Amino acid sequence: MTAESSSLVADPHYGPLKEHLIRSTGLAYYTDKDEDLAGRIGRRLAALGMRDCASYLDILHDPEKGEGELAALAAELTIGETYFFRHSEQFDALRQIVLPDILERNRASRRLRIWSAGCATGAEPYSVAVLLRRDLVDQIAGWEVTILGTDVNRSFLARAREGRFEEWALRATSEDLRHCCFERQGNSWALRPEYREWVSFQYHNLAKHPFPSLVHNLAAFDLILCRNVMIYFGPAVIASIVERFEECLVGGGWLVVGHAEPNTEVFRQFLTVNAPGATLYQKAAGYQKAAAVPAPLPNVASTWLPIPPAVPPTPAIELPYAALPARQAPEPKPSPRASPDDLRPDDLPTVLALADRGDWAAASACCRRLLEADGLDPAVHFYHALILEQLGFPGEAELSLRRVLYLDRGFVLAHYHLGLFLQKNRNAAQAVRSFENVLELLCREDDGAVFPGSDGMTVADLKELTRMHLEVLRGEVLPRERADG
Repeated sequence: MTAESSSLVADPHYGPLKEHLIRSTGLAYYTDKDEDLAGRIGRRLAALGMRDCASYLDILHDPEKGEGELAALAAELTIGETYFFRHSEQFDALRQIVLPDILERNRASRRLRIWSAGCATGAEPYSVAVLLRRDLVDQIAGWEVTILGTDVNRSFLARAREGRFEEWALRATSEDLRHCCFERQGNSWALRPEYREWVSFQYHNLAKHPFPSLVHNLAAFDLILCRNVMIYFGPAVIASIVERFEECLVGGGWLVVGHAEPNTEVFRQFLTVNAPGATLYQKAAGYQKAAAVPAPLPNVASTWLPIPPAVPPTPAIELPYAALPARQAPEPKPSPRASPDDLRPDDLPTVLALADRGDWAAASACCRRLLEADGLDPAVHFYHALILEQLGFPGEAELSLRRVLYLDRGFVLAHYHLGLFLQKNRNAAQAVRSFENVLELLCREDDGAVFPGSDGMTVADLKELTRMHLEVLRGEVLPRERADG
């Protein structure tokens, strides 16, 4: 143990600090690894210009600074060792067993949703995209494919979005694949755009943040990969994560974990499928996705709300808004999720329960019935927008988000999701304006407060996510603005 690490471990407040960290992050991996933990804490102390554990604990308990610093420390405590097609046997199983099964079951809907949980710098989700594009391209022609990567380390996510990798990350990649899918850029390799098209990234802490969650787009997956992540957590946290993974999968969906993950008893609610060099877990197929995407919706603008046919883009930070409609509804505060056996015909908990299990058509129908009864409820319009996007109706989804902002200009989550929508659809300039509106609306809020309707996200979390998106978008918008000037 280094002198610096020994000094930290000897600090009388090191024990309480360590206990707080493990309790807050679930990272039981460090319970018996004081040298490693102290070294990583020491790096955060050095970055903050601090020397003792008591002062650092004060920051972590601070209602404004604590959330952000805990996230920074959690990033320091995680290891980003990853490379393309890591554990080739598992990718063979994906190619030969898992993906063919999913594609057969989803032939009618022609939609595929994949989550890479703990994606580090992005090699895993990009590997899946390459596999699909290269080996299954004929089977998925015309499909809508979503591959979401999440991680607790924001710096990893920023690198993942760039899609550029050093030689070491391609050490298990053949020369043929390397030159077909990547472009050499100096000492690194950039993944070609067609292999990045389906992949997106967002911040998420498995031990802390909720899932399934419609608001966070964490629901109704056909495949979840969470490899070499749960080794950091204690048994209780692992059991909770696995249970929630099961809830995030559609009937017949698949879970792939790492070789070093816990005893298979943790996965007893799944069917176990053995493949050469890999063990896979499949959710029982009791609930199946809707057989097909429903027909396009009618012209709901004239039915539900008298919005002018051409809705102008949301203006950039023109607050306070002077002319609001007569009714201004609060942020959505739905009651806890309804269980499948306790669904009422028409309420928001039912909408969310249906969405969580991937029954998008039924969730949309429920929203429409609610809006027929009250077409001026911005919360219902908001959730319907998220559901419409999942159903493959992007135009209707955008219109519903703008309808929310027509009803309530202060509806922060609608600004945020409109920004995500515009970013996804390559409208960078308008997405920047939407995200700037989010930060303007949040500047008066307590960072430690849990944001209404956000499934447990704090104001600080939403600010940080928004800033991350703005960093990416401004890199796209500013060069064009300079060129235009």
